Amino acid sequence: MQQVPSCINAVSSRSSNRFTPKVFPGHHCVGFVKAAHGIRGELYVKLYAGQADWLASLETIYLLGPGATELKAWPVQIARPHKEGLIVKVEGVVDRNHSETMRKSGVYIPQSLLTADPSAGLFLHQILGFDLYDIGGKCLGTITGFGSNGAQDLLKVQGEAGPEVLIPFVQAFLVNIDFDKRQVKMDLPEGLF
Repeated sequence: MQQVPSCINAVSSRSSNRFTPKVFPGHHCVGFVKAAHGIRGELYVKLYAGQADWLASLETIYLLGPGATELKAWPVQIARPHKEGLIVKVEGVVDRNHSETMRKSGVYIPQSLLTADPSAGLFLHQILGFDLYDIGGKCLGTITGFGSNGAQDLLKVQGEAGPEVLIPFVQAFLVNIDFDKRQVKMDLPEGLF
């Protein structure tokens, strides 16, 4: 059974609605450019998860500007944590005027940076689209997204009938995750679903 860290790279319900992530195969949206930083063309990137476990491996970021339909690659010169995000300096952006034009761009990283070591935790996006089963083997629905209530991560689960349900994704409820069958089994308290 895999451990589930309390805070992992997921889109949080607390995140800003200034950028709506779009799906690009092989890439994962981790945040958006909130503002230009300083006079040398640095960007303040607000992260949805508030942290970047993948930062040491980051070589390139991909930006999706407002109205754009394709990602643009930007080699990273410097990236460091700052508040609930990062300060990033990319090649080709040398002044504040240029970095101001990048505001509200979605920030994507290669999906490969978000593949967890089996002995480490799990990135929530790895179970997106998995079916959720109860301890009795009944399928409760499909995991369609993620959120947070501040204390824990939440699974957004869409059943066959009815509204989307938020389920706390905590170690106490998790029974197992079967990646081959794309299933998550949980022992949920009665009445939760």
